[in-house]
Amino acid sequence: MIVQGKKVPAVFLERPNRFEALVRLGDRVERVHVPNTGRLKELLLPGAEVMLLESDNPRRKTRYSLAFVRKREHWFCIVSAWANRVFAEAVKKGAVDWLSGEVRGEVRRQGSRMDFLIGGSTWVEVKGVTYEEDGIARFPDAPTERGRRHLDELIRLRKSGACSAVVFVALMGNATRFEPFAQRDPAFARKLREAAEGGVLVRAYKCRVRPEEVVLEEELPVDLEAGG
Repeated sequence: MIVQGKKVPAVFLERPNRFEALVRLGDRVERVHVPNTGRLKELLLPGAEVMLLESDNPRRKTRYSLAFVRKREHWFCIVSAWANRVFAEAVKKGAVDWLSGEVRGEVRRQGSRMDFLIGGSTWVEVKGVTYEEDGIARFPDAPTERGRRHLDELIRLRKSGACSAVVFVALMGNATRFEPFAQRDPAFARKLREAAEGGVLVRAYKCRVRPEEVVLEEELPVDLEAGG
């Protein structure tokens, strides 16, 4: 996925609320939008190098969005919603070897809205992952009732005879494996194991991340037993 728009480097200062951050931009302090409601405490540290995207929309409350954070020598993308676009682009290019066919997004089924229906037969939910520690990508970084509901729907689909999958897209390039973050949300970790035991596919990938592009790369091993 090519990242459109003007990129502006800045330095993170603080995050007064879930939706906004203060950054140092040149010689001034700027309030910017944070497009991720997760905690991000291991990324958004005072003094961290960040990359902003500038908007020319006069209706916006803030001129900039905080899109990338540098952690050590690696860029992390914090726009978790981009995970869907990155994954769909990879499927369309034939880079996901277990999926093929038409990619339909935001498909409704019996009152639920699923991220994708691929090839007319495989239902897929995609989760963007921004938390990493010692090369381990983990999800979620905060309790997610919505995420558990999505897994319940995938389980129901599988029981009905359909193929269903949850795909974790680590928006970073230094991940070596994926685990559910049982310490942050034990209920989600249990539900993910239940889904896998019921036949729901659980896959994970890392990305090549630069301010210019975010591209799905290699598949990661998944450890569903980690953390208890």
